[in-house]
Amino acid sequence: MTRSLRSTLVAALAAVALGAAAAACGPSAPALTDPTEIVMAGVRSMQAAKSVHIDMTVDGSITADLSGTGQQGIPLPLTGTTAAADLDIANNEARATFAIPAFLNLTGEIIQVGDTSYVRTSLGGERYQRQEASDSLPVDPTDTANIVEEVAGFLATEGVDPVKGDDVDCGGTSCYSVQIELTPEELAALGGGPVVPTELPLDVAQASVTMTIRVEKDAQRLSGLTITLSLGEQGSVTATMTFRNWDQPLNISAPPDDQIEPGT
Repeated sequence: MTRSLRSTLVAALAAVALGAAAAACGPSAPALTDPTEIVMAGVRSMQAAKSVHIDMTVDGSITADLSGTGQQGIPLPLTGTTAAADLDIANNEARATFAIPAFLNLTGEIIQVGDTSYVRTSLGGERYQRQEASDSLPVDPTDTANIVEEVAGFLATEGVDPVKGDDVDCGGTSCYSVQIELTPEELAALGGGPVVPTELPLDVAQASVTMTIRVEKDAQRLSGLTITLSLGEQGSVTATMTFRNWDQPLNISAPPDDQIEPGT
């Protein structure tokens, strides 16, 4: 597995960590009606969060120019792609696994302890590759003040118009639901926004995005996030994340030395 691919996978999981940081435990709160305030209430409560478990599934298919040469893209079926992560936000530790059946049945695991990450995949053998997290993790999920500012800025951007939907059941409790739809023109004005990284080998000129955020009504914790990226003739892909086990104790540690590739 190349360093570039490892970095991309770790960065993707970091993005999940950012979403996870937008929720935290809290007492029952007055009912909210403004969709922006619903989202921001969850974001502002993140400073109390200690840990969370996240599950992610991906469905759909896209056509991408993986070679970067401008040639005709290759269809990539993404249905069946999964990831799961335990995030110890308080101690800056994480453990995640992923599976991408369409990419040579790729599976892998990532462990982060402090400033060091350990990565192993089905393509790279049984040992972990050790690297400094700063080399491959471009975001800090514990930087809560910056996250609050960025989300507030995104919601305040022209064309980003959150709409409150009907309340929904989410894991046995009641949740607010908020939807954000971005047309190709609105997405272009955002420069791709936070949901379409510009480094992806995709033509996003006709891309549109629908986001659905689910926030627990009582505790105001994030319960779910669904993002659908539609790319016209290039296909569409939907990623669904669920968040649970908030503030449960975690025991994350570095792998034993005999499981780490020497020299890394």
